[in-house]
Amino acid sequence: MTKGWGREVAGVLLAAVVVVTAAGCGGSADAETKPTAAAAKKPGKPVKARWDDTMEWWATHDIGCLDGSAVAEDEEGCAIRVQDYVDDVRKIREAMNADPDAPKGFYSGAYVIIDRLEKFAGTPAGEGDTEGWLSARPLIWMEGQALSEWIEAHPLR
Repeated sequence: MTKGWGREVAGVLLAAVVVVTAAGCGGSADAETKPTAAAAKKPGKPVKARWDDTMEWWATHDIGCLDGSAVAEDEEGCAIRVQDYVDDVRKIREAMNADPDAPKGFYSGAYVIIDRLEKFAGTPAGEGDTEGWLSARPLIWMEGQALSEWIEAHPLR
């Protein structure tokens, strides 16, 4: 009786592996489709418009963490907000890097500001270092304001 049971289990396991493998290999044709050259070259939203959208979001969603007006009410939450802000600035850098309309060296001044912001963001000892993020917050905010002024003064498109 146990010999037959062992074969049945092995057969069921083999069948399960075949079904899972077959389902995983098929996939959809859409998943493997690469974008066309025209789609890849399609210009995205200008950097200034992206920055404006980001700042508009922060203006309506920040609870006083970035400017320091309400840090004491939720220190841990504010530390997370500062990290989110830094992530948004990194996305703007990526947009600058990918901007096909920017002449060589156009964003050099902005990169200097972002590099300083990154330096301050590198001082906390990881994501959980609430005190470190709150200590770096004023400097990160200051550089964010400088970046905003730079982008306003240097619109492209």
